[in-house]
Amino acid sequence: MINQMQLVAAIMKELSRQVPGLPAEARYVNAAIAAANSICNELSKPIVKASNRMGLSAWLTSDDTGLSSKFMASVLSGQFITENRYPLDPADFGRCVRLIRAVPELEPSLSQMRDFGKEWAAVANNWSYWTQLYDNKQGEELYKEMKTAYSAAPVPEDYQ
Repeated sequence: MINQMQLVAAIMKELSRQVPGLPAEARYVNAAIAAANSICNELSKPIVKASNRMGLSAWLTSDDTGLSSKFMASVLSGQFITENRYPLDPADFGRCVRLIRAVPELEPSLSQMRDFGKEWAAVANNWSYWTQLYDNKQGEELYKEMKTAYSAAPVPEDYQ
């Protein structure tokens, strides 16, 4: 259990270190209390990881989403719109893999991702191999493959 008052004191101490001479104004103390309360509140909640076949709604409210996996979900489901982001590293790619496992009905449409830039085309074209590397915990090799594919991928003809 987190001691909220000790956390507030630690936040105030760190603020004083970073901003020498910072006055102990009520506004600053209240901001530290609000930050500590927010941290305590979040830490009291259980972590919700993606699980197989949990469905899109449950996946979206899980703690296992990222910018690239949310973009993939938006494209493949057509249920919402979000900024185009592609997976930058094996951790990002892993969230995309877990999305597809959580919502397997999206998998047949993976080829649609090719229309959203050269990086997404590389993801779609290498999905099976990269997933195998991910599942085999070959993160360094996966990262190398991702970087190589992204740098070598041609821009799709109809991409703007």
